[in-house]
Amino acid sequence: MKSKINIIISCMLAISLMLVGCAKDADENEVTDKGNYHGKEGKITIYLSGPEQMLNKLESEFENENGDVLDLVILGCGPLRQKVWTEKQAGQIQADVVWGSDPLLYHALQKEGDLDKYTPEEYDKVKDEYKVGDNYYTIVNERYAIIAYNNEKLKDDNVPASFEDLKKETYKGTVVMANANYSSTALAITSGLYQMSDNNWDYIKALKENKLFFAKSNGQVPSKIQEGEFDVGIAPHDSILRLQTKAKKEGYKMPVDICWPEEGALKIQRPVAIIKDDSRPSANKEIAEKFVDFLISKKAQNITVGMGFISVREDLSLPKGIPTNINTRDIDWGYAYENESLLRDGVKEIMGQ
Repeated sequence: MKSKINIIISCMLAISLMLVGCAKDADENEVTDKGNYHGKEGKITIYLSGPEQMLNKLESEFENENGDVLDLVILGCGPLRQKVWTEKQAGQIQADVVWGSDPLLYHALQKEGDLDKYTPEEYDKVKDEYKVGDNYYTIVNERYAIIAYNNEKLKDDNVPASFEDLKKETYKGTVVMANANYSSTALAITSGLYQMSDNNWDYIKALKENKLFFAKSNGQVPSKIQEGEFDVGIAPHDSILRLQTKAKKEGYKMPVDICWPEEGALKIQRPVAIIKDDSRPSANKEIAEKFVDFLISKKAQNITVGMGFISVREDLSLPKGIPTNINTRDIDWGYAYENESLLRDGVKEIMGQ
């Protein structure tokens, strides 16, 4: 009997210590009275994609003014999309703010009622063409899907002038692009090429017949062209501008150049959104809104322009290396959202992947 009493006393003592520990954690800003909120009061979690150098610079600039309030989870565009959607299906997205990938993800989250409506400061400085999403998400910047080519292997008349040129016998077995089933941005590019072909697979089928190679990521496209494995590819422009800047700075030759296609470079926006969460503390909501404000600010936009991205502001110029007279082409994100399964299945069927 005595041993049983000792066990009961020991258990009560352990429970008491646990409660003291919980109280201590609560004193250290752990959110315990805000429903099922995932984090701590005074610090928000952001899922984001992009060049790490740029993201770290933005974090530093924001926290210089606001303190240690950001917890960044840096992912590729595809993994970001997958993480958000997996957590949504599990019951709760564990981020306060999501920035990166392309409008397909945000279009879907808006339709599902998962985004908070917010109009950032200086929104009046944003060009009208970027004022979309009914303020459930905000376009921060833009990138173009273009044709990249090896300037040591292709010269003069051999340089492609259009997406259509890539169907020619001249480029058979020499073209690379990322697989839409592995990459969110590649799915956006595929959506644009599909729409460019009057919403059918003729163009992708023609590339397939011309022995198009599918890489697993967009980052591999300029790398494979630089290494001479392929002569030409379809990829976002910004990574190539960064490679060119790095080569110039470090004094070596960069063999990858950009062709601005005659049909128009495909416009792929990068939105930011605040995830809807009624259990979020008011202090965290304020930080999330300040971060969205910051991304639209001239200071932040100058940082992203310096990394090759197109600014959404009226008072900033194009990044160095982008001509002012290029043709651009919109992607119908609503159509892409409604037909995402068709697009993915089409790629699998045509490419056998």
